[in-house]
Amino acid sequence: MRFSLTCRLFVIAAIAVLLVDVPVFASAAPAGEAKGGLDFTGIKRYDLGIYTLIVFGLLIAILSKFAWPAIKEGLEKREVNIRGALDEARKDREDAKTALVEAKKQLDAAALQVKGMLDEARRDADALKTSERETGVKDAAAERDRAKREIEAAKDAALKEIYEQAVKLAALMSEKALQRTISVDDHRRLLDESIGELKGLTSKA
Repeated sequence: MRFSLTCRLFVIAAIAVLLVDVPVFASAAPAGEAKGGLDFTGIKRYDLGIYTLIVFGLLIAILSKFAWPAIKEGLEKREVNIRGALDEARKDREDAKTALVEAKKQLDAAALQVKGMLDEARRDADALKTSERETGVKDAAAERDRAKREIEAAKDAALKEIYEQAVKLAALMSEKALQRTISVDDHRRLLDESIGELKGLTSKA
């Protein structure tokens, strides 16, 4: 690559020397000298052109020997740096993609966890409502049972009171019957008296 570049520079320099009109060269030629050679270039002294080419070639050779390695090394370092930067950028892009995928997974997991918590809270709320309804039903059933027991107790007390009053009435009628013989009218009258006395006892109680 270095040799090819040197050859190109040398060819370019040669063409420039042959084609460019150099006034110094033209003035150096003696007056009346016959034109010949490369008159169209304006160069009258071929030896000076050749000397210029030799100097330029030596300059190119020196630059190729001493300057070009440093330039090439700098270019290679720059190429390495550029490649390294590209590789690093590619790696960063891949890392970013990986981080994005991982973040998406974490977000999906968090969303599932939140959904599970909401579902659990909803189930707990439904269970609490069901428990409250069941408790209400149990309380209502207990209240009905208590009312039934109170009604049964009141009915038993009433029946007991009636039984006691009937016993008192029977005892009173027996007492009246032992005092005298009871006719139909007497029986009716005795019953009325007993009922009246029973009412009196009831009112006093």
